[in-house]
Amino acid sequence: MSEDKNQEMLEQLNAAEEKASGKKTEPVKNSDGHVLTEAEIKRQAAFDEKEKKLLAQGFERHDILISVLKANVVGVLLTLPFIAAVVAGFILRNGMPDIPGLLKDNPVMYFVGLFGAFIACIPLAVVHEKIHGWFWTIGAENGSKDIEFGFMKETLTPYCTCASPLSKPIYILGSMMPMTILGIVAGIIAIFTGSIVLLIISAIQIMGGAGDILISAMLLFRKSDAKETVLLDHPTKIGLVAFEKGKK
Repeated sequence: MSEDKNQEMLEQLNAAEEKASGKKTEPVKNSDGHVLTEAEIKRQAAFDEKEKKLLAQGFERHDILISVLKANVVGVLLTLPFIAAVVAGFILRNGMPDIPGLLKDNPVMYFVGLFGAFIACIPLAVVHEKIHGWFWTIGAENGSKDIEFGFMKETLTPYCTCASPLSKPIYILGSMMPMTILGIVAGIIAIFTGSIVLLIISAIQIMGGAGDILISAMLLFRKSDAKETVLLDHPTKIGLVAFEKGKK
């Protein structure tokens, strides 16, 4: 284990002890400089316990993390083929949308529809995280009890995390289903209904799965000869930790 990791764990342990004793504590940060919330400190403690058990069973730890920049750049690029496919299907079935005509004939309804499409993304962001949780529950040790939802104030976004180890197929399934349901399925409905508003929502939701598709791609194309692999969400960073044991 690296020196940075040891220092990070020591700081989090000291903070937990000081909090329990009622002393005033300094903000706890991870190695990225992110100030940990109380929920994150608890998740880190629970993660550390699970890590100890897995390491004792002979598993080796491998971090699979991404930065916000990588998620927003590489992840978005990975979503473009899906968006292009939906838009192409829409044009092939319904023709090119006559945006100038819509603006001329009924500009108010055009902007109301456009505004509605973007406003709809607020509740759909919550639904996105709920879908993660619903599918990860399939492989969670304690079902829905292992699923935690929260809200990141720094980025003004909701999040979902699973406290128990998951198999690779279940983790990827749970990661990809929000984009699949809210983006691709919505896009197919838009193609057959000719709804431009739903097409816009579909494109936004597909792009909203940038981080999910990036993590899934990293897992799918990651080379490993481990016989057994379990995955745990990283408690304080974007990404996960793979615990591997044995060789095929």
